[in-house]
Amino acid sequence: MIFVNDRYCPQNHACPAVASCPQGAIVQESIMFAPRIDYDLCTDCRVCTKACRVFQYFPEEATVTTPSGAATVAS
Repeated sequence: MIFVNDRYCPQNHACPAVASCPQGAIVQESIMFAPRIDYDLCTDCRVCTKACRVFQYFPEEATVTTPSGAATVAS
């Protein structure tokens, strides 16, 4: 599963990963906001992880803590 680590996103430019996603699964409402992933469209191809360092891939069984502190178990 791909996650956006928005703590490291400068949120002051057009995200290069938006244009790189072959599925159109990355959305950025404004250059002042971090991009988000539409998981219904995302295929975990990892192209975004090569376009921008804030996109990170975690195996399906990984536990990820979001910036808000909530733990998410990807299944």
